[in-house]
Amino acid sequence: MPEGRARAHGIEWACAIVHGVIKAARILCFFMLASLCQAVALAEAPLYVGEAVVEPGAEAARAPLVEALNQVLVRLTGRAGQNLVAELGLDHGRAEALALSRQFRSVPGFDDQGRRVEQRRLRVDFDPRSVNALLARQGYPRWGSERPGFLLWITMDGPRGAEYLQQHQAIEQATEEAIEQAIEQAVEQAVEQAVEQASFRYGISVTRPMLDASDRIEVSPADIRGGFTNSSLAAMNRYGTDGVILLDLRQNQGFWTGRWAWRIGDAEATFQRSGARPAEVIDLGLGRIAGALAARFAVLSDQPAVQRLIVSGIDRASHYTEVLSFLKQLTGIDSVRVDGAMGDTLRFEISASADGLRRRIELTGPLRFERYDLADGTLYYQFAW
Repeated sequence: MPEGRARAHGIEWACAIVHGVIKAARILCFFMLASLCQAVALAEAPLYVGEAVVEPGAEAARAPLVEALNQVLVRLTGRAGQNLVAELGLDHGRAEALALSRQFRSVPGFDDQGRRVEQRRLRVDFDPRSVNALLARQGYPRWGSERPGFLLWITMDGPRGAEYLQQHQAIEQATEEAIEQAIEQAVEQAVEQAVEQASFRYGISVTRPMLDASDRIEVSPADIRGGFTNSSLAAMNRYGTDGVILLDLRQNQGFWTGRWAWRIGDAEATFQRSGARPAEVIDLGLGRIAGALAARFAVLSDQPAVQRLIVSGIDRASHYTEVLSFLKQLTGIDSVRVDGAMGDTLRFEISASADGLRRRIELTGPLRFERYDLADGTLYYQFAW
């Protein structure tokens, strides 16, 4: 090779190395700046918020705080319908010590007869660290922020059989038909509110379909009534959810019945629940699903262990921020630090006090699994968003 060409080739090769070093250094600068800020896992905060109805009377004034704490404990353990504050021996004073802030608010709701009422509720933020420590001391597995989102389809009986549950327009004429339609709408609105309240109570993210042309073509009321979860896979991808729930809600003589079918990944289940009102059926059903998910994903605290992750595809500071925030909010993560960088690839060192880290990473979030190195136990991921 001529001397001039060799020199040019050497300069080009050196420039490429310097460019790679500068790029890695620039990314690391972003990392150090971000690390200076105290990270707050905002996605985890709603898990530690409890809400309870405030009943009139002096004797009932102390009950909502304890009930709100029980709601948080149920959400974190998946033990629907259980009185965990009593099981753990927690009184009003202990609940006050765990509370960070509280506020009263008025919320429209429905009473036992289905009539619209204005409810006064107490909303309490509890200290995540203290609540987590309480559950760890008592040996309760905790289901943290790794919570899949579900696309929820609902059918109810209509004049032509099974029909989608949907919001209707306001009724202007007080004809007999309009009155019947108003009653039907009140039931549907009560169902929608029950879904919202139960999803908050159990920490399940629920998305309702818009019921546009694509939705109606892909998933029919007959599919929902039949529990055919496969019909909703395309809609799941379109709405960006991790799973699907199908609910066929029917009114019988003096009670309501809900036939549930749900799916996440390759796991699928069906069951049936009944109640005096649609809200009871929905609460029981979503509580059952929350319990199944907690049994699968809740973890017990253990001695911290170090796990190394190598993540590629991180070429922006926003990518790093997203990945770091996701890793820090995972259940059982004590610390996350960047151990090295090369181009668009970062090496993370994670201290985890709970097992099943790979399962929790792959449940939700921006990382796609690539491989596992048996030699040194390193997990390899690709930034996928």
